Amino acid sequence: MIINMTELCKLAEKYIVDKCPKYNHNYTEEYHELLKDKKYENVLEIGIGYYELMKDYTSINYKPGASLYMWKEYFNCNVYGCDIKDIKLNGIKTFIVDQSKENELINMINKIGNCDFIIDDGSHILDHQIISFKTLWEYCNDFYIIEDVKNLELLESLTKNLFNDCIVYKKYKHPCDNQGFICYKKIV
Repeated sequence: MIINMTELCKLAEKYIVDKCPKYNHNYTEEYHELLKDKKYENVLEIGIGYYELMKDYTSINYKPGASLYMWKEYFNCNVYGCDIKDIKLNGIKTFIVDQSKENELINMINKIGNCDFIIDDGSHILDHQIISFKTLWEYCNDFYIIEDVKNLELLESLTKNLFNDCIVYKKYKHPCDNQGFICYKKIV
């Protein structure tokens, strides 16, 4: 049930994004509260989303890169996406990257530069999430979110003391599937 139909919830429904209550998770309500006052220039999302995978979670009308288009409209900024698959999108620069390979992440981020907001909705494999976080954190200016985490406490315990300029800002556990997200914030 949607308690607060936020601007981000509406965009997620428009683009058929699984981050919203209508299609799968309640993340967009939470994300809007975190991000509603942000003015970002560069956003990176790990995991682009493609039809064969996402149609079962969302709709037969799903289009690749739905959440990237949602972020682009929400922030009106440069949005980048990476995935292990080669997925081309209009108006969004995409990269083929295996998030379990530090060198591929570094090659990509060197082409992009620092990002204000990074969100990991990629493989959902704990080791890959940790590698990506450890590799990309220094290039993140504000929030770094890891989505669809099965064990929030374990991920937090493995990451919370990695960097002096990082705090766990928010954790959210979805009531229906026991997955959630963890949000790290850059502190200066």
